Amino acid sequence: MGKRITITASAIFLISTILLWYNAFERIKTYHKNITLVANIKANNRLTDGEDRLHKLYNISKKDILFIKDLIELDFKTKQPTNLSALKFLRFLEIEDNYFQARYIDLNGKEVIRVDNRNDSITILPDSQLQHKGERYYFKETIKLASGEVFISSLDFNVENGKVEVPYRPTIRFFTPVFSEDNLKGIVGLNFNVNNWLKNFSDLDIGLLNADNEVFYHDDEVQFSTSKTDLTEVNDKGNPVYLSKSVNFDGAHNWTIYTKPDFSAIDSDYNNYKFSIFKTAAILTLSILVFLIIIYSLYQKNKYITALNETSELRLLERNTLLKEIHHRVKNNLQIITSLLSLQSSFIEDDQVKGLFRYGQYRINSMAIVHEMLYKNSDLSRINYGEYLHQLVGTLITSMKGSKNQIEHRIDADDLFLNIDTSIPLGLLINEIVTNSLKYGFENGEGIISIEVRKLKYPNFILRIGDNGAGFPDDINFRNTVSLGLKLIHKLALQLRGNIEKDNSKQGTHYIITFQEIEQTS
Repeated sequence: MGKRITITASAIFLISTILLWYNAFERIKTYHKNITLVANIKANNRLTDGEDRLHKLYNISKKDILFIKDLIELDFKTKQPTNLSALKFLRFLEIEDNYFQARYIDLNGKEVIRVDNRNDSITILPDSQLQHKGERYYFKETIKLASGEVFISSLDFNVENGKVEVPYRPTIRFFTPVFSEDNLKGIVGLNFNVNNWLKNFSDLDIGLLNADNEVFYHDDEVQFSTSKTDLTEVNDKGNPVYLSKSVNFDGAHNWTIYTKPDFSAIDSDYNNYKFSIFKTAAILTLSILVFLIIIYSLYQKNKYITALNETSELRLLERNTLLKEIHHRVKNNLQIITSLLSLQSSFIEDDQVKGLFRYGQYRINSMAIVHEMLYKNSDLSRINYGEYLHQLVGTLITSMKGSKNQIEHRIDADDLFLNIDTSIPLGLLINEIVTNSLKYGFENGEGIISIEVRKLKYPNFILRIGDNGAGFPDDINFRNTVSLGLKLIHKLALQLRGNIEKDNSKQGTHYIITFQEIEQTS
């Protein structure tokens, strides 16, 4: 037997070690895949955030140019002088510093109003400096549009007098036609300084390319030059080095935003996790070996313990069988006593004395039911008190009012289990109250007996019991009476470490009794 256990333990150790280390390598592989996935998700979230910011800025600019259009159209309608409109343009640029130029151009392509923001100085250009823009692409495209439509240029460098401005000021132009009484009067436009857009991406770690693959924002590349980044590059594990997203404005203006997952953080987390897993696997392997050695050393002792357990179980079974037999015999003896009382009372002619015998039988029966339920239960320490109350009250009603009675009993004691030291005195108490209800409460033979038992904070319980009958007689002192039944009720309540009160708020006779579960002493 010992040799077989040794072989079995060795096989278990070998199989466990193989499975453990296989699982360790699989966990490392899965972890690397997951942290790479998380890094990609974070990178994609940055791209989505960047796209949202671009769209937001783009839509704000469209609303701004339509606002400028509404201002100039209102001035036309109210016949305001041009210099007042120019002043409004100036105030707008003071508030909205994203724009470096606001203009109104007439139908001939001549600038009528031009306000420039240069070096944080906003000025209205005099007539001598106003230019002709009739040949510019944005004028030709905008003049064709209907009211409320907006022309948006591609992104380019601002060109003045045929030269690109230095320092670079990448520009997007927003233009829309101006009407007065349905007559086209010209166009208004705003030049947007894209550098101000780029400030919105400083916290996102992304790059921004225009449709010509020119760099407009990235920390590692030369701004406004052709990008040297290969967005299709993959690393040695086959994962893409860059994630990118195409952003489209009104179907014509294409941008590319891109970012790079944090591979250094991925490698650091991966190496730390791999070391932790290998360390854990080594410790577990050693633990398995030590465990198997301990198990083997305990094998001999286990034989003795097993024998003791079998002996204990046998004795416990014998004890339970004996207890069941005791409860069965107690129940039988109580039934014999009940039968003897019944037989003895048949020779008594005095109804009052005969009644005393009968009520004694009821009390004995309330105890007998407890022993009968314990005998039938697998748990010899407690009984289902809801079932007990149904049986007790049903038996009392049938005994006192016959099988065709019109007395209804309502029991609410679900999931309530009590030990024998509590069940018997509580059953006697309930027996007395129900007996009094059946004896005095229902003059017309109809009525309801209600019993509700609820758990409070252990070991406390509350019992609400009563009937809807004639009520408690006024000439009887509930607290101080010669009645054996009431005396028993008070004494039993004290035995249960409880308190009993009459509830006069309802029709009939009702009691509220608090009690405690009595701990069994043996």
